[in-house]
Amino acid sequence: MTQADTTRLARNEKKCVAIGITSAPNSARLVKKAYELARSTDASLLGIHIDAGATPAREDKERLDNNLDLLRSLGGEVVVAVSPDPVQGLVSTALAHGASTLVIGRSGLSRLGPIPHHTTLSDRILHEASPLDVVVISDTGENPPDLTFASLRRYFRAPLHQYLLLCFAFVAVTAACALLSKYLGTRSVPIMYLTVVLLLSTVSAPGPIAIFAVISALAYNFFFLPPHYSFAITSIEDIFIFVLYFIVAWVSGALSSGLRTREKLLEKKDQSTTLLLAAANSLAKANSVQEAASVTAELVQSYTKSTAIVFVPSDPRIEQEETLYAADGVADAVAKENSIPNINVQRLKEECRQVILSGKVNDYLVNDYPLSVVSAKSKLHFRFVPASSGQQVVAVIVYARTSSKSEVEEDDELIAAIGRSLALVIERTQSQKRNQQAALELESERLAKVLFDSVSHELKTPLTTILGSLSVLADSTDSIPGVQQKELLEQSFNAAKKLNQTVEDFLSIGRIESGRLTLKLEPIEHAELLAMITNAFKGKENDHPLQIIPFQANEIVEYNIDAVLIARATGILLENAAKYSVPGGIIELAMAPQEPQGKNLSIIVHDEGPGFSSERMQSPFVKFRKVPGDKPGGVGLGLPICQGIVTAHGGSMVARRDTTGFLVEIIIPNCVEIS
Repeated sequence: MTQADTTRLARNEKKCVAIGITSAPNSARLVKKAYELARSTDASLLGIHIDAGATPAREDKERLDNNLDLLRSLGGEVVVAVSPDPVQGLVSTALAHGASTLVIGRSGLSRLGPIPHHTTLSDRILHEASPLDVVVISDTGENPPDLTFASLRRYFRAPLHQYLLLCFAFVAVTAACALLSKYLGTRSVPIMYLTVVLLLSTVSAPGPIAIFAVISALAYNFFFLPPHYSFAITSIEDIFIFVLYFIVAWVSGALSSGLRTREKLLEKKDQSTTLLLAAANSLAKANSVQEAASVTAELVQSYTKSTAIVFVPSDPRIEQEETLYAADGVADAVAKENSIPNINVQRLKEECRQVILSGKVNDYLVNDYPLSVVSAKSKLHFRFVPASSGQQVVAVIVYARTSSKSEVEEDDELIAAIGRSLALVIERTQSQKRNQQAALELESERLAKVLFDSVSHELKTPLTTILGSLSVLADSTDSIPGVQQKELLEQSFNAAKKLNQTVEDFLSIGRIESGRLTLKLEPIEHAELLAMITNAFKGKENDHPLQIIPFQANEIVEYNIDAVLIARATGILLENAAKYSVPGGIIELAMAPQEPQGKNLSIIVHDEGPGFSSERMQSPFVKFRKVPGDKPGGVGLGLPICQGIVTAHGGSMVARRDTTGFLVEIIIPNCVEIS
């Protein structure tokens, strides 16, 4: 690992924002901005003042003290270092105090533009503070003017600006030719005009260039070719030069402007490709309609540089309401206040519904739109582009139209392509929801049928036994011997116990699923827990002998568990083994720590029966689960109750087949205590 990597790792752990404090008037504003940055990134704030040895004026010293006090009042730490080189001193001090970010002001940077500027201290910081993340923050109340060539080209995109530039250039170059032609001769005039034509072609459209070529040719003839101030040309040589100039000016302007137009088209194509690629990548990761719609709104908004929202209609099949989405999420409330002020949201939704019905792009003109939102005089057009999948419109993309008509049509095609990707995501998401709802409905119907059948059988059988026995006893008490009376009462009592157990199972699963199952954790010895389990199982063996796998321990082994619940869970497993094992099959019970000195308790119930069917093994502990191949009887709550008890202890339960039968293992973690 390099020294730079080590430094970055250390900085990432500390998270410290450093700022150089001077006596400059903008330093106080910069301190506040740095404080906001540090607070937003949960970082500490470090103020550094470099003393270069010069004695400041009284006013500068007061301003410096005020700036240092301001940083201290914001909870920052102030460090004063002495260095003849302010840049090296600032960077080294920031690194020495573990800073990860260095904040500088934008006003200290040299202006960008065609005229070279001297290197400032801020410029040096940008180049020399490579181990630090340098953040440039505006420290003035207004942004500096952008004089770059790209900004000039953006300014002269407007036709009016191009024609004003044409007029100014024509007057200026004609005046210059009039002054210089006395010294350079009239043959230099076409060259000067051609130079202006080439320069204008870098920022202007073909139309103004062609007009300038015609006007400059006529001006050359009128002002500079004899006879002056007349369009007549007497010399063959002048006629040849005039015609040649006209052709060269026209062709040069057309070629240069054509190259610029081609460059613009390529730039537009590259921008469109990048946007479509970003849309494909972002929408592929969307997991919901809201996420997909918000991503689309953000992409369209970044491309059009204006307001963008997405309308998704209601879908009763998945309980989806009609909603407007902005880049930051649901926009029904935002639309009235922030995203699209002065817009009637209900009217906007009505326009979207019309687009869904027609499947065509539509316009919506808004009067008195605030000028601060977009560049418009007093009106704004909203474009409604359908997001279609096949012949069906599943959403509408709405954006503010700020471009010319031809550019808007190109934007519509691009946004429609994004809309098709959005439509696929919405259809996929809605289809998944419909499938989930259908699966839930089918599962609910299945559970209702299983529950009805199970409850009908499990409740009706003991009730029939109870009613039959009581009816016989009531009708002929005197004629029935005492032994038979006792037998009938025992049948009624057992049937009542079974009925009570069924009701208790329903109450238990309800407590488990609602989280109301409370554990009473108390230490219990191994032998005592084993006795609880075996005593509860007596009389339920159904001719299946219970074999206890012995556990030998030299020390006293205790389990910190809810013994009553664990005994019940194990008893359910033993009863299932006795019910579903082969006739006369041996049931084995093994209970011991997983390892000799382990902390986990393992309880294994093994029988010689066939176990679950292959289909049931896929989800063995689901309540009311009955599949073809299962034996009849039971409500289907025993194993879910066991799993709930085990899960409440933080444990797990596993069912599997082996070569001799079927077993279920319970594992309770961190409960074994050996003394």
